[in-house]
Amino acid sequence: MKQEHAGAALVVLSAVCYGVMAVFIKLAYAGQINLITALAGRFVLASLFMWVAVWIGRQPVSLSRREAASLLLLSLLGYGGGSTFFFASLLHIPASLASLVLFTHPVMVSLYEVVAYRYPLTVKKLAALGLSTAGLLLVLGNTSERVDPRGVLLALGAALSYTAYLLYGKKVVGRRSPMITTAYVLTFAAAGFTLFGLAAGGISLGFPAASWTWLAAMALVSTCMGIWFLFAGLKRIEAGKASIISTLEVVVTVSLSAVLLGDVITPAQVAGGAMILAGITVLQLQPGRAGGEGTAPGG
Repeated sequence: MKQEHAGAALVVLSAVCYGVMAVFIKLAYAGQINLITALAGRFVLASLFMWVAVWIGRQPVSLSRREAASLLLLSLLGYGGGSTFFFASLLHIPASLASLVLFTHPVMVSLYEVVAYRYPLTVKKLAALGLSTAGLLLVLGNTSERVDPRGVLLALGAALSYTAYLLYGKKVVGRRSPMITTAYVLTFAAAGFTLFGLAAGGISLGFPAASWTWLAAMALVSTCMGIWFLFAGLKRIEAGKASIISTLEVVVTVSLSAVLLGDVITPAQVAGGAMILAGITVLQLQPGRAGGEGTAPGG
């Protein structure tokens, strides 16, 4: 049970790190950093930070071809697929709707674990899923705009990619330390986004020097720390539980946007945030599985 609570706490920290990223992105855009530069710079800086941490920690860095292929696939699922689908969906539907569709992944992950791994779908897990889903509906609100099916399908593709990322990530981190896994995943993402940016001609470093602060913060807090905490948490709890806890990210984003950027929070959003927190709390009241949560079945 202690290991399960520790895993949940790590995923909470990950959600907080990811939740603050929207604020960093808005500040970076205000500092004249464009989207492609932000993506490439985020992962290049993050990979450098992680390799420094690996060097300080004297972690073994050698990989077999199979391990390298596994981490490349993990990077493609989480960032090549998930990020591409999500950002493309924003061209067709509102951000709130895209985020709502993206966060259907806790249901997908939980159902997959029930079918494939025979994990129990208990009353408390169902309650946690229900509370977090209802909370997301309230936090993200509804949209009166016309819904473009292409945007919904793209956002659904992002949700499926992130589902695969969490499930496969749990298997991968069962074999490697979270630090090494994070370092390689970030390096592959940095290479991909940099090559794309150079090919598209969208990378520009002509922004004010002060804007590097937000790019570095995005890389260190919302990338290095966010991914490392997530992988460390996945070594201790089921991917389904991690995905439910990760809905806290939305609460953090909305709250910080109100405090730091002056966005307005409605009573419905406050109620939704409370429901998400209640769902996470209910999940932690569930008894732990005996010794089986450190490594995914088949991992």
